[in-house]
Amino acid sequence: MRNFVCLFICISFLGGMTSCTLNEVNQTESDNQKEIEGYISRTNLKLQKSPEGMYYSINSAKSTGKQAFNTDLVKFYYKMTLLDGTKIDSTAKSLGQLKGLVWGATNTIINLPISFLKEGESGLFILPSALAFGGNSYTDIPAYSVIKLEIDVVSIRTEAEQLKDFQTLYKITNPEIFPSGLIFKRLVENPKGATILGGQSVKVNYTGRLSYGNLKLDAAGKLIYDSAFDSGTFTYVAGTGGVIAGFDEGIMKMRVGEKAILILPSKIGYGANGSGTIPPNSPLLFEVEVVGAL
Repeated sequence: MRNFVCLFICISFLGGMTSCTLNEVNQTESDNQKEIEGYISRTNLKLQKSPEGMYYSINSAKSTGKQAFNTDLVKFYYKMTLLDGTKIDSTAKSLGQLKGLVWGATNTIINLPISFLKEGESGLFILPSALAFGGNSYTDIPAYSVIKLEIDVVSIRTEAEQLKDFQTLYKITNPEIFPSGLIFKRLVENPKGATILGGQSVKVNYTGRLSYGNLKLDAAGKLIYDSAFDSGTFTYVAGTGGVIAGFDEGIMKMRVGEKAILILPSKIGYGANGSGTIPPNSPLLFEVEVVGAL
């Protein structure tokens, strides 16, 4: 963020820098501080101040005491505004539209506030611009804006718990579980269908899902939360590493004309690197149908 960069430069090259750059940083911090103090006074809030400079209060009445560790999935509701009430972003609590964040996967404005919360807790957080968007401006966010966040952490789930959640949500009973960790459930059998062999071209219909929803537009242009990150039909050569390991393993256990659910631990999915919209360390569910094989 620009404030951090300016401050770093000022400290590193203080002897050779003009005072105006340092004064600009100091003035921004001072303006933010006055704005925050004025807001707290007007609203009669009782907030603590973190070492980083964030103001906050936490409601622990429903706390389970469970906190997020690296690779855990945090599900939460949130509302982000400016101090004047201008709405920037939010989830729809009335619709149960939870946001998911794989802890440790990305560094966003939400990370610091959530690090103060345990499962079941909610909090109000006021971030000076240096902890928010800095000197960057967006449609509804002027440069150097103070940001207010209201966050309600509903659940914190380990990867093992997410794998169980998939089975519960999609009513997967008595699946086959293989040494790789693949959880496999055949939905439609076709005993007369051709088996899938390594080196064959296989045509597959699929839908891939995360264990939480992401905001997207539906076919009618309406904003919805959907767990599907991708779907379609494609052809690949089985057993040659052309797709992620867990997907290939599952397809090679099927026959042409069969449908199945594949639940993949992240180690046989996209692993610690993730891919595109799929965060690192994400377990995945695929609904698949083998259409043909050559």
